[in-house]
Amino acid sequence: MTFYAVSERYLFEMERKTAKDALKHLNRSMLEQLTLRWEAWETEATTTAKRIVRARLHLLFLLIRYGGLRLGEALGLNVREAVDTVTGMVHLPPPGSRDILLPLSCMKHIRRILSLPEAGDAAFLRFDQGFVRRKFYSVAEGMGLAPGMAGPRAIRYARGLELLELHVPFNVVQAFLGQQKSAQVAEFLDFAGGEAKRLVRGSAQNDDDEEEADNTFIGIITGMETGMRCASVEVTTFSDLVITALLDLREFSARELHLNQVTSVSIDPEHIILSTEKTPESLQGPVRATVVSLHQDAVESFLLLELPDGEKISTVQETAFLSRLRIHQGSRVYLGFPARGVRLCQD
Repeated sequence: MTFYAVSERYLFEMERKTAKDALKHLNRSMLEQLTLRWEAWETEATTTAKRIVRARLHLLFLLIRYGGLRLGEALGLNVREAVDTVTGMVHLPPPGSRDILLPLSCMKHIRRILSLPEAGDAAFLRFDQGFVRRKFYSVAEGMGLAPGMAGPRAIRYARGLELLELHVPFNVVQAFLGQQKSAQVAEFLDFAGGEAKRLVRGSAQNDDDEEEADNTFIGIITGMETGMRCASVEVTTFSDLVITALLDLREFSARELHLNQVTSVSIDPEHIILSTEKTPESLQGPVRATVVSLHQDAVESFLLLELPDGEKISTVQETAFLSRLRIHQGSRVYLGFPARGVRLCQD
C-alpha cells in the first residue's frame, strides 16, 4: 500500500470518527456560510491554473452540498454528460443509480464552471480523495470548523439533515442520499450524536398526534350546513382565515358541534393547489403565501409556505407542474384547497 493510500485512508477515518463523536454538525445557517466561503475561495485564485483547479473543487463541493453525492460518486462523474444544465438534473450511474434535481440557487455556478473548455474532459473531476479532503478542511478552517464538520461525508450528511428539517419524508431523504443498505442508513442515523434519529422520531410523534403542528389552524365554528351524505363546517381562524371542512353525517352527529365552538382544522398537504396569480376559482382561498423552502426530486416537490400572519403551511406538488409555474424559494404564490382536503381535528 502506498503512502498516499495510507494517508487517504487516515483522513477518511479521522473525518468519520470526528463526525460520529461530535455533537455539532453543520446546520442550515452554517451550510450557507460555508457555501459563500467556497465561492469566495474560488475567486481568490491568483493564476489561471489555480482558477481551474479551484473551479473543479468548487463544483465537487456543490454536488456534495446540494446533491448529497458521495465523494467517490462525484469524482467518478463525466460531469458534462451527467449534469443537465437546463433542468438541473444530475444522473448518477450504477451502482448508486439515481436522478437528483439540484436547486436553482447553485445552478448559476455549475453552469459557469461547466462552460469552461476544460470541463469537456471526462476526467474533469478526477482527483485523489485525500487531496480533496485536505482542500475541504482548508477552506473551512478559516471559519473555525473542525475537519469532522467540514469534510465531504459531513457535508453530505448535513444536507440530509437539512432536508429532514424541511419536513422531507425520511424515505425520500434515504433515496436522495442513495442509501440502499441498512448499514448506510444506520450510519446516517448515528451521525452527529444521532441528530437524524431525533428528527425522525420527532416527525413520527407529530404524525401520531391527532392535532398535527403542520397545517393545523385553531378557530371558531362560524357556519354549518347539512346535506344528504355529508355536512360542511366553516371555521374562521384567529387570523381571519375561513376554512371549510366536509364531514360524514355520522361523524357530524357524533361530534355534537355547535356555532362559536373553538376547534381546529388540518389541511392535507397533497390537496393544496398553487398558482402564481390571484384568480377566482371553486377552491377555498386563494390565500397569499411566500415560499420559505423548496426541495424537489424528479417527481415530487416539498414546499414550506409562510402566510401573511407568519403561520407556516407545507404542501406536496408535482415537480413537472411546479416547473411550469417557475416557482422557487422566495416566490409569492396563492394557494387554494378543496373542503375534502380539510380535516376537523378531535378536540
